[in-house]
Amino acid sequence: MALIRTFEDFKDFQDAIKEFGVGEDLTRLTEIDYNFFDSYGDYVIINLRDYSENPNNLLVLSEKDSFLYSDKRIGAPQLKLFAYPLKKKFGESTVLTYLVLKSVLASYSAFFDKLNSEIDEQEEKLDPSEVEQLQRKLRKVADKVEDFVDFLIKLEDRDIQEVNTTIVSYDYDVMLAKAKHLLDRIKSHHLQIVGLRNEIEIKNTRELNKRIENLSDVVKKLTALTLILMIPNIVAGHFGMNLKTFFFINTASELAEPIILGGSILAMLIAAVFLRWKGWL
Repeated sequence: MALIRTFEDFKDFQDAIKEFGVGEDLTRLTEIDYNFFDSYGDYVIINLRDYSENPNNLLVLSEKDSFLYSDKRIGAPQLKLFAYPLKKKFGESTVLTYLVLKSVLASYSAFFDKLNSEIDEQEEKLDPSEVEQLQRKLRKVADKVEDFVDFLIKLEDRDIQEVNTTIVSYDYDVMLAKAKHLLDRIKSHHLQIVGLRNEIEIKNTRELNKRIENLSDVVKKLTALTLILMIPNIVAGHFGMNLKTFFFINTASELAEPIILGGSILAMLIAAVFLRWKGWL
């Protein structure tokens, strides 16, 4: 019976697969930000990326032995649930790959749930910079999940002979359905983000219009006050001329000053009442 060997220490993993016959240095694969596989005749190397800061999950699969480097603990309890599939050809490599894929999908779902909560919070906050960041994160996780779904379909098409999804067909179909459903949810939340951006634009437009209205109101009041205060200047300008009489007023008379002052005040009051009636004051 083939063996499944799991490692949390990369050096131990590298030593084990080297002894098995893998000559490639897989160090760089621990940081690659996408899923891929590469076949080498009697074995295949698979890289699966979590949505976390943890190193990638690396699998070396063959009909004889299967190796896994990951921070996930996959042992007897999980494998026990697949006792019958494990007895089939490529059963060990298939079950191991399925369990890793399932955990990777769980990391995507967990990240999206966190992102979903942050998006819901923005319904109240409507912070432009935070909404922009959420949109970038949502786009990034959408790309990753879409890549993940494509990878699952390739496995279902038997692009990797060491992984026979028909052995775990029911569980695999459920996982694929969950992955597609997650992708649909992510895409629908893109529309929610677009809605938030529209709400922010509407809010900004309203605030801008309100500021313009306030500014217009201030300008009207200042204009009205300017018009009222111009009246005494106009009157004083005319009656300040070096004339003995001005229309019906003798500027040398003692009554000239009270008449001019009273007329100015009356004109100012009339202008104030008129501008108030027009809503400028």
